[in-house]
Amino acid sequence: MIFQIYRPSYTGILLVIVSLMVITPLLSDAHETEWPGKKLEAIFPKAKKFVQRSATLTKDKIASIEKELGSKLRKEDQKPIFYIPIGENKRPLGLVLFVDVQGPRGVIDGAVGLNMKGKVVKVAVYEHKESDTIADEKFLKQFVGKGIDDAFKVGEDIDAIKGQEKASKAVALLPKKTLVMSYALFLKRKPKTDVEKKPQPEEPPEELPEVEDLKELMILMVDEYFKVVDYFEKDEGKADAVAAAKKLAAYAKLISDFEPPKNADQTEEYVEMQDKFSKTLTEFAKALDEDGITDETRKQWEEIDALIKQAHIRFSEEDIDLEAY
Repeated sequence: MIFQIYRPSYTGILLVIVSLMVITPLLSDAHETEWPGKKLEAIFPKAKKFVQRSATLTKDKIASIEKELGSKLRKEDQKPIFYIPIGENKRPLGLVLFVDVQGPRGVIDGAVGLNMKGKVVKVAVYEHKESDTIADEKFLKQFVGKGIDDAFKVGEDIDAIKGQEKASKAVALLPKKTLVMSYALFLKRKPKTDVEKKPQPEEPPEELPEVEDLKELMILMVDEYFKVVDYFEKDEGKADAVAAAKKLAAYAKLISDFEPPKNADQTEEYVEMQDKFSKTLTEFAKALDEDGITDETRKQWEEIDALIKQAHIRFSEEDIDLEAY
């Protein structure tokens, strides 16, 4: 079969998937539509048009998908409709699948966008009977950047909304179902080697130097900061940049050990901001290691930059001037 090919890496490249979906008549009921709705536009705002492709799941495919998901597919899932966003130069940007899941109070209606590397670019939640917090951007944003090899499990790689754990678990099934269905239909995964099947020992954490004050810690962080900046500017030195990002994440955990120069009475906000900073850096280091320079890692780095500036405005006596270090 034409679709039974190996993906080049575990991150999953959608280029072959989308190309086949666009050019082959094997999928039924294909037609083009000009801007079919605001929902599609919100997921891929740079798309010039969308190409609709329908498919029908066989009994074997349904069984395979349900086994991997650990849950039954809905009747509506068995004839999925994929929308392919087409950008400039008639190049596909990824795919969108409108998908439903069963929540604790009823059906949750949503959609998921994947980019050309098989990574989630957006999860949207529309009609539902749950708390409105499940459609909050802050909650949904944590799915962005995840792929077929991620667990999408609450308490593991997904943080649940407090008091809405069951609904959070249901929403996490939206991107997981989209990914599993996409790979079941269009791409065969490369089998893991014996080495990969064995649990690999974690690298021991690097021993950090002892610092006496916040300024000394900032100096250490600035050195690592510019290694990442250089990587984005020169597109070389990826390993150094990844190592630097990991060090920044580790250093960030130490910041809250010191009293901030300004607004020291607002300790709770200070600690919360540093925890967010460290978590964001950890996620960024992982993405940088896996994907290198992409639109997503650039966006993550911009968010990190914004957090740095925000922290200095709230808790530093002086404006941030990295060159001054």
